[in-house]
Amino acid sequence: MTKQDLIGFYQTKMNHIQLCYASLILWSHEDMPDFFDKFHNELNDDVKVFPNAMLLVGDKVSMRIASEELYQSSYRSAVKELFPLTKLYCHQTKQLDDLKSQPWYQFWRILRNCWSHDMVFNLNPDEKSKLPLTWSGVTLDESINGRPLTHGVCSYQKLYELIETGQKYVQQELA
Repeated sequence: MTKQDLIGFYQTKMNHIQLCYASLILWSHEDMPDFFDKFHNELNDDVKVFPNAMLLVGDKVSMRIASEELYQSSYRSAVKELFPLTKLYCHQTKQLDDLKSQPWYQFWRILRNCWSHDMVFNLNPDEKSKLPLTWSGVTLDESINGRPLTHGVCSYQKLYELIETGQKYVQQELA
């Protein structure tokens, strides 16, 4: 993998998060189900992958839940995928020690492990030995062990900031 490949992965994940955010905003508009129904009915039958999609779109509660899950999944995907890709690139280019010395590295590692398994913080002995851990005003300590990851622990804004921090590190600090 080249540095440009890794930068591209970061940009793709940032675009994905922003697209999901834009979708959340669009789907919250009261006229969107009617617009969708009209547009969907005009499509050729061969491109209607989900002909019953209007059942979901017309159900406000289900749409709110599905839209929120879509938005959350964009962050989960970015956190889970970019961390090991960055680590792999740094290993391949002999920059792993520098990566591990970043103030956000262990923070990202713990979040990634939580999301990669069962969305619950199950701290291993190595992770526990690094706590408490604070990055950008968010502190992770042993009280999170066994608890699910919630936005009370780490907001979307902080997750976005973390991903941007990793992106800037790759762009500006790595060879």
